[in-house]
This record gives sequence, structure tokens and C-alpha cells, in this order.
Amino acid sequence: MNRATWVGPVRLAATALAATGLVAWATLSPAAPQESTDQRAGERSSLAAVTSASVSCPGPELSGVDSVDDIDVEARIAAATAPDEVLGALDLGAPGRLVLRSGDAESSPVDAREVTTTESARSGESTEILATGRMAPGLAAGQEWSVDRDEIRGLSTVSCARPGSDLWLLAGGGDPGRQERLVLTNPGANEVTVDLQVLGRRGPVPSPTGATVVPARGRVALLVDAISGAEESPALRVRVNGGAVHAVMSDMWLDGSVPAGAETTGPTAEPSTTQVIPAYVTGTSGSLRVAVPGDKQAVVSAQVVGPEGVSPLPGGVLRVPARSTGELAVKGLPPGRYALRITADVPVVASMFSAWRYDGKAGDFAWSASAPAASGLLGAAFPEGVRAGRSLVVSSVRGPATVSVTWGAKSRWTTKAVTLSQDTSATVDLGEATAVWVRRVSGRGEVRAGVATMGGGAGSRLVSVVPLADSAVTSAVSRAHPAP
Repeated sequence: MNRATWVGPVRLAATALAATGLVAWATLSPAAPQESTDQRAGERSSLAAVTSASVSCPGPELSGVDSVDDIDVEARIAAATAPDEVLGALDLGAPGRLVLRSGDAESSPVDAREVTTTESARSGESTEILATGRMAPGLAAGQEWSVDRDEIRGLSTVSCARPGSDLWLLAGGGDPGRQERLVLTNPGANEVTVDLQVLGRRGPVPSPTGATVVPARGRVALLVDAISGAEESPALRVRVNGGAVHAVMSDMWLDGSVPAGAETTGPTAEPSTTQVIPAYVTGTSGSLRVAVPGDKQAVVSAQVVGPEGVSPLPGGVLRVPARSTGELAVKGLPPGRYALRITADVPVVASMFSAWRYDGKAGDFAWSASAPAASGLLGAAFPEGVRAGRSLVVSSVRGPATVSVTWGAKSRWTTKAVTLSQDTSATVDLGEATAVWVRRVSGRGEVRAGVATMGGGAGSRLVSVVPLADSAVTSAVSRAHPAP
């Protein structure tokens, strides 16, 4: 591994928070469990800073498939911890350290907060970010690469995240020259078995692959075509037996000899009758993809959540058969950055596709997956060096909210308070940010946020969209007291 590059923005003065009227309280992610009435007498819970945290990164997504040549991309990984002022008066505890570990290589340890450290990812290997002691609260990490070559063109940004046991990924298509790869990372100490299931326009897609074994602390990469065939609208379900995995899907399109784009996307929110896409950027074309896991048809409608409120997504209502996928083309939506809300009468999963391509020339595209509402602090980190601007889209649905947005760019921390009415979104220019955190400071609305990264000129866009992930800060600590 290359030696870490540190980007150390100056500390945000506490007076800046006071001037904006924000009080930085410790945020819990996930939400603190409520004490039940049948809890053992004399036992009470309190909150303390987490003492360890870890997330997994997939490594270069276009490498590691057996019998398939790797496609070389310079993927880099960034890890960061939230500024102390974001965490408030929380006692961060004992000294700690943050390291990036890939195979038998480990980065130089970082023991100072408010620093973004960047490492080059190793081909064919995943990376785990480990933080202990006072370095654990508010951990965020991401992986990114940007390529503009004759055979591949695209900007890809994906969150490094905690694993799951039942995940949905929506991306890819049946166009000639389109190739999708699934990367499964197992951070656990035991091997796991993964069952892969694909839904398509005509229902479940027969798959010849069977179960896939991912070794302990290992990585497996697969061609999705081997699972889904030439399905034009695939939705991939990843179910894990004996543990959990981190899963991402890369989508690369070479239209004849012209590179039409590349993107990597993570899992959607779990199936629900309401899905929210945190960030969507209009392009030259786009579509909404919905999958129905259950045995009943879904009647689906979509609303654009913008600064002035909600409006129907042009195109009407989408009906999707049971255990199938459906697509709704995006037409007539004014250029901009939005959140989207998808509602259905049965649980669904959803993602948005947006492409930038002019007159058949080289282009790029993005996938924007739905995300759960924040349970505490949301965060993301980005490597240095990508010549692109980043913008945050933050929304509040089912109620109003005021959020605090803190980001680091060019050796400087900035905090901004954003007030959101019910069912509205706002966009914040982050410049060349290397880290960003969002937390709700008041209100009852469900908060979500995503970052759109855009580079290139108007006719040659490079673009990627990624949702912010929950960033653990505190955990419940049980203490026993004598029963009265």
C-alpha cells in the first residue's frame, strides 16, 4: 500500500456553531434501543462513545473474476472521522488509531481526528477500515475511481459500509456491450454461503450458478451475466447464510467501440411500501427501476422532492407484476438535483438511472439507489485528486427538519444549517470535499442525503451518485444497580 496522504482541515471553531444556533449533541447510530418493561429489574442503559468501528470497501470492482481479464482502474480509498464539534460534548475515551487493511498490507496508523487519509486499493482484494478508541466515533469511508479511455469511461463512487445478510442491487441492462460485475466481501472470521436470485421483466430469472462461497475475510467477484443472462432490467438479491457480506455491483457499457459509461452501486433500502432516492441528477435520459419481491402485483407512483415540495414524476403510474421488475422512463423533468419518493401498495425496492450522452459520443451514467432514513449521523469520505465538484442533496419527508451539514474541503471545515419543510429537499455545494457529515438537529422529518460528483464539460460529463451512510457514534451500555 502507498503511504497515507493526510488532508487535515483546520478545526471548526465552537463559536461558529454557536453563531448558527446549533448545539452539537452526541448522535446515536443506530438508534438507541428503548428499555422494555420486562427488562431485568435494576438494569439501566446509558450511552457511551463506540470504542471500535469497521467498514468494508470492495477493492477495484473490475478485477478478481476467475478466467476474465482484469480492467485496470486506479481505485483509491478514503477514510475519515467526524470533527469533534460534530460529536459535541461526548467523551471520546482512550486514544485509538485508524488503519486500512488489505490482505497482508496495512496502512500507517492515523491517531488524529479530523483527518482524511487516502490509500490506493489493491487489485483483486478488498480493504477493511478499522478504527479503535477515540478514532471510532463518526467513521466514514468511500472508494472512487475516474477513467477516460477508449475502452472504458466513467466516474465511480461507492460507500465503504457495514455488511448485511439480505441485500438488493439494481443496476445493469441487456444492451450489447454491457457488462455487470458483482463483488462480495466477507469481513467475518468464518466463510459464508451466498444465494443469488435475479428478478427481471418476466419474473424470476433461472440461474445456473447455485450458491457461492465467500471465504473468511475474503472477496469473490462474479460476472452478473452468468447469473442473469441477457436480462434487460435485472434486480439481484443477495442472501447470506452463516454471516453477512458487503456487496456492490459495477455496470460498464461499451456501445460498439464507444464507451457509454461506468458506475458502481451499493444495495438499496430493504423492501418497503415507501422508498426514497436521496439524490438524483437529471441527464440526457433516465429511468426508474422497481422490483417487487413478493407474490402480489405492485401499483407504483413516484414523486419528485424538490426545494418547493413534491410533484409527480412525469410518466404516470407504473404497474409491476409480482416477483418481477418494471421501468418508468424519466421525461420532462427540469434539469436539477432532486430526491425522489416512490410509493407502492406492496413492498418494493427501487433505484434511478441517469445517463449523459450526446449524439452517440462517449458518455457516462449514474445509478442512484434508495436509502433508509438516518438513524443518527450520516457520513461519507472521498479520495483526493478527482477533478470534479461535489454537491449534497438532503431531504426531509413525513415532517420538517433542520439539519447541520459539515464538510471538509481544501484544508477547511465548513458547517451550514439547512432548514427543510416537510417533503422538501435542498442542495449544498461541497466543492472538492473529501468528507461530509449530516445530522438532524431538530424536527421530526425522516432525513436522507446523497452526494453527486460531476466532472468534465457540458458535452462530456463524468458523474457518480452515492448515498450517505449511517456513521456510528454511541452505543448503549447496560449497568446493573441494586433492585429497590
